[in-house]
Amino acid sequence: MFKLQRVFNAAAHDATSADADRLIEALGNGAYEEACTRAREQRLGKVIETNRPNGHWDRVRKEIARRTGRRTNVDSATRYLKS
Repeated sequence: MFKLQRVFNAAAHDATSADADRLIEALGNGAYEEACTRAREQRLGKVIETNRPNGHWDRVRKEIARRTGRRTNVDSATRYLKS
């Protein structure tokens, strides 16, 4: 059973990485915003993707943030002070 879970996690990681690659290549700096939009739509049930597990676009968003050095979960006041 644990081996099956490991295989699923590896497949989910591969899909996350592949989608992050595609968004960064296609949209550049706008990739993070697109991933945020897709994550929000998935959470709200506006988009149902049968080939993507729940939370997939949240993981893609976090992966893009990690790769680009973008800080997440920072309040608006802090963001304005940093710019």
